[in-house]
Amino acid sequence: MIQEYWSLTEKFLKKGFWLYMFSLIMAPIAYITKIIISWELSVSEVGILYGIISLITLLTSYNDLWVAESLKYFIPNYVSKKDYSKVKSLLFIAFVIQTLSALAIAALFYFGAEYLADNYFKNSAANDALKVFAFFFIGINIFQTFNNFFIAVQDTFLHKFTDFIRTLFTMCCVIFMFFTDLSSLLNYSLTWLISLYIWILISLYYFYKRYYTSYLSGVKICIEKQFLKTIFWYASFVFLWASAGTILSQIDMQMVIFMLGTTDAWYYTNYLSIIGIPFMIIWPFTFWFLLPVFSELHAKKDLVSIRKIKELFQKNLLILWIAFNILFFVFAETIAFVLFWEKFINSGTILQYSVLFLCFNFLLQINFNILAGIGKIKEKVKIVLTAIIFNTIWNYFLIQHIWVYGAALATAFGWILIWFLSEKILWTKYKIPFDYSIMLKNILFFSLFWTLLFFLKPFISLDASRLIAFWIMWIISLIWFWTFLFINKKESALFIAEIKKIRRG
Repeated sequence: MIQEYWSLTEKFLKKGFWLYMFSLIMAPIAYITKIIISWELSVSEVGILYGIISLITLLTSYNDLWVAESLKYFIPNYVSKKDYSKVKSLLFIAFVIQTLSALAIAALFYFGAEYLADNYFKNSAANDALKVFAFFFIGINIFQTFNNFFIAVQDTFLHKFTDFIRTLFTMCCVIFMFFTDLSSLLNYSLTWLISLYIWILISLYYFYKRYYTSYLSGVKICIEKQFLKTIFWYASFVFLWASAGTILSQIDMQMVIFMLGTTDAWYYTNYLSIIGIPFMIIWPFTFWFLLPVFSELHAKKDLVSIRKIKELFQKNLLILWIAFNILFFVFAETIAFVLFWEKFINSGTILQYSVLFLCFNFLLQINFNILAGIGKIKEKVKIVLTAIIFNTIWNYFLIQHIWVYGAALATAFGWILIWFLSEKILWTKYKIPFDYSIMLKNILFFSLFWTLLFFLKPFISLDASRLIAFWIMWIISLIWFWTFLFINKKESALFIAEIKKIRRG
């Protein structure tokens, strides 16, 4: 069921390939979908659509007490022991809890749609969309069980392939509605719903064919008191951490919806889409490579190697992150114009309030992978809970005074706080030297190039063709990053050499 005989390197290269391939394909598909919707619907209507999706994301972190998430922890252990009865029992428990709780919350969505539309979204147009997404909520929770199972057995192909099918079908439906003049908030909501259930059917088919018939069909479901106690004890603990993380990621969006309304929420949603572009490159790598490496090294009590890897990534990838920060800051409004049309220029302005702090988000990702790898989940919970308190206060204060820009700035302050607290915990055993020379070299380069970019920026007028603006930005980006690689060619070569050493180890 799991390729236990594969080395860490094999898993990283072979399984990581599917993560990157599907992620790179899905990213433009998702952006095309959002671009078309942004053109067809009003700002307020799109704010309703993605506001509801954000609310559902927030609620899904609560409805199963994180039993489904426990699949990723327990199933690899049970599989290694060939105890498929417990695998089947755990799947049964997760499915039942997910379904029952989802039905209860979906009922609140459906029958309370009018109340939520008037009092939370403050827009009656949200009424019908909320009723559609009540059924979406049921489906997304059913699928979550299968999705977590694929992750647990390290089947990255099925995990990403099914998601790819959903994303592709959604885009095709959106394009169809665009050319047939069927674009509306209700129809796009139905598109999300239909795509999800096709996603579920495909996942169910592959689960049954690849895993159920081969491993689970001949074993019985066995529910024991000690088994349940073990599952729920772990689930409740992980629930606290994961729920806190979800709240932290969604609190700014929900506060914008509640305090400012759905129109401003859509400006903020597009901002989140733009700032997420750099993460498409680094996100799979940090979560599918760094975490298992840190876990393995911690088990061997190899603190020196953990510090070495932290220094390697912090020194080399931090300067790459800063390169993204400055490029996105200078062309923030132009990027918003190219991706989401002229009426969403404000999304680019929002980006300028937080993008220069994005490097702290990357630094905290390294630290959180170390904390997870060495088993300090309690410390992660404390950090995130602290950040939630401060982020809520900052959002409430800043949104009142500087509009939706305040939510972006509050989020940036949250990144800094989380990085500082995580660095403080790791300081004693995992302190690393800081290379000031390489940072000074790049700061000088960035300063000169930044000045040049400001001189070039007027040539990309917001009154010009979006296609022309796109190609000019593309050419500038290529020049930017090739120059960056040339200046840091020595560090790049050393980084690749160190990665090869890690792989051979």
